Amino acid sequence: MRKPTDECLLCKVNAANKTNSHILPRFISTGFLGAKGAPRKGFLLNGINELTAKPKTVQDSPKEDYILCEECEAYFSLVETASAPAVKFWQTKAAEGELKIVPIHPHLKLVQLNSPEPVVMRLLVYSMFWRADISDLGTFKNYKLDSDLAESLRCSLLEFKALANGALQANLKTKEITLHPYATMTAGAFKDETANVLAAINPGNPASLHVDKFGFYIFKAEKDIAGNFMADFSNIKISDNQIMVVSEQLWYDVMVKRPLEMAVEQAKKNLLDSK
Repeated sequence: MRKPTDECLLCKVNAANKTNSHILPRFISTGFLGAKGAPRKGFLLNGINELTAKPKTVQDSPKEDYILCEECEAYFSLVETASAPAVKFWQTKAAEGELKIVPIHPHLKLVQLNSPEPVVMRLLVYSMFWRADISDLGTFKNYKLDSDLAESLRCSLLEFKALANGALQANLKTKEITLHPYATMTAGAFKDETANVLAAINPGNPASLHVDKFGFYIFKAEKDIAGNFMADFSNIKISDNQIMVVSEQLWYDVMVKRPLEMAVEQAKKNLLDSK
């Protein structure tokens, strides 16, 4: 178990004295627990005891102590604050004509975000995958990215570290970020907004994270996305800043139903192995 005197896992300089660090940004990882201001409740599925015990209830998205210092936590908060309006309210912005929408086919369209700056959005995504990789919580215990990718994400995040928006903007003008193609997916509507999931299932290439109403995928390099169906819908170039929007049914089948089925399949396997 980590201690407050251990080094920060991002900067590797300061003491990791911050408690209750969210592994996934709170602004996009708690909606499925219920409306803000109302009692919140979710269930922790671990693929182990779902068939033999009642799932543990949770009231917040995963948090961990002593992984970051106060400065690095403040930096991540800065990135999240800059990203939150565009991510949370893209539908309102699209309805008001602020965003370009590119129809692909009846089950898919692309939304071109006009904020935050593409590198800021990239930093947000990098931070989620990196935090999931370094977390020791049960949800992420077996989620380990390729070590070279994880270190590249850490170095990119550290390169742009800032404690105020002005400093962040200055870094955006003078520094370069290592490009790892990534894709963001959501749905135009949801059958039940409290039926979504947080899941770290695949740390491969691409690695994936299911974060309530959003799905994220990241590839190690551009050559790895060549030929993948997501190649035309991902953020590959430095200026790319787009989201895939899929149908309600496709979202449910891929991003909700399948992770739950996988948890049940794992629980069945573990039950048989224990006999």
